[in-house]
Amino acid sequence: MGVFVLIQVVSTEAAAQRPTPVPVAATLHKLQFLESKAQTELVLTLSRTPEALVIQDDPGKPMTVSFNASVIPGDFPLNRTFNQPNLKGVFIESRNGRLQIFVKRTQVGSVTLTQQQSRLTLRIPHSLGSSGHPAKDIAPGIQHKQLMERLPSGPVRINVLEIDPQNPAVNITPALASNRMGAKANVAAMVAGNQAVAGINGSFFKQDKGIPLGILIINQELISGPIYDRVAMAITPNNQIVMDRVRLGGEVLLPDRRRVAIHTINQPRVKSNQTVLYTTRWGKQAPPVPQDGLQILIRQDRVAAVSQTESLPIPQDGMVLSGPASPEMLALSSMSPYVPVSLNVYTLPDWSGMKHAVGGGPWLVKNGTPYVDLQAQHFTSRSLGSREPRSAVGVTAQGKMLLVTVDGRQKGVSIGMTLYELAHLMKKLGAVNAMNLDGGSSTQMSVYGRTVNRPSAGSIGVSNSLIIKTAPTDTANNSAAPLPVK
Repeated sequence: MGVFVLIQVVSTEAAAQRPTPVPVAATLHKLQFLESKAQTELVLTLSRTPEALVIQDDPGKPMTVSFNASVIPGDFPLNRTFNQPNLKGVFIESRNGRLQIFVKRTQVGSVTLTQQQSRLTLRIPHSLGSSGHPAKDIAPGIQHKQLMERLPSGPVRINVLEIDPQNPAVNITPALASNRMGAKANVAAMVAGNQAVAGINGSFFKQDKGIPLGILIINQELISGPIYDRVAMAITPNNQIVMDRVRLGGEVLLPDRRRVAIHTINQPRVKSNQTVLYTTRWGKQAPPVPQDGLQILIRQDRVAAVSQTESLPIPQDGMVLSGPASPEMLALSSMSPYVPVSLNVYTLPDWSGMKHAVGGGPWLVKNGTPYVDLQAQHFTSRSLGSREPRSAVGVTAQGKMLLVTVDGRQKGVSIGMTLYELAHLMKKLGAVNAMNLDGGSSTQMSVYGRTVNRPSAGSIGVSNSLIIKTAPTDTANNSAAPLPVK
């Protein structure tokens, strides 16, 4: 496999501001047109890597590719016409020591250019609708393909991973940027760091601190609880993919049978009446004590410390309850350290036997029908109804998992999708159930540690991801058990 060099597409105005390149000419040895039903490839074999390469792909103008090169006199100009919906013609000329290629195409951003050492290849799809490269088997049970959709407003670049969870070599798992919350890393780093094959960004997260927002279960450990009862994806002990809206419940039971309700785990408090349980996954210290509230450290099923002012440390063998000073919380805080209390945490539906889970939302496809429930899951139409970069996870009727990224915020190259367009894309790809993941600048997909999509703000750090390994690593955790909190 050759080394591919990233080629940046620039506007005419940006290209005009570049300094004049120092002429270092390659020699063109061979030029080929390779045609198939789906696309035309223009392959140039050169004596060396081309220098001063400039690409311009602006609406209403032919795409141009130019670089320093010498050619045999008399071979150029070369003019070929095509009768395809997207490709209309290719014109090549040599002028002032530079080879210039003009591609007349109707779909801006549809031409893919790759450089493999001294070979330059332009791939021009013939179709105006969906087009792209054939699916590639990147590992047993894992396929990757790239598509181009033509929307009325412009082009959209799409990457799809199709995974067979029933393949014994496949292991799908969420991954955190570090062992504790509050860290961020890009998806490529998480894929490489976990020796995985591929991955995609996961749940929403608090941008400033990297805290996952929504339910997260890894190897049957409940790391964080849901928010707003949003939809989540889970992997069962027999490697089936399920989706449902999830609610967390729990309580600390006092000896007199009074209960302190637990509303979520390792999440920011979104309501003043919420009581949140914090474990060592949150960090070494609980967040600040709520105004007019208190914190209670439970250690080995007993009240070990209480604070109404300073946040409490979280020991390895303890958990901190943080919430309003309700009569039940005050009763718990006054318990003797010698009297045990009972802690119980559960989800509805019961996901205690799930190997893994990751939250998202809203729904995109539900029971085979596009279904976007923004308001029901406390999303605003203004923020998520716009056309943006998107990430999604789906499951097909055959049980295959689909991980999808849609690039956006790149005018003329990839404009992104609305949630409603994404829902129809997931349905078109074969999903019978699908949900939205974090998107925007977080949208990233990595294959063997290389980012294969074009993130709108570069490969920024995210809190967590969904990664695919090629060898099971958690067979010891496959049996059903109550949700552990550590």
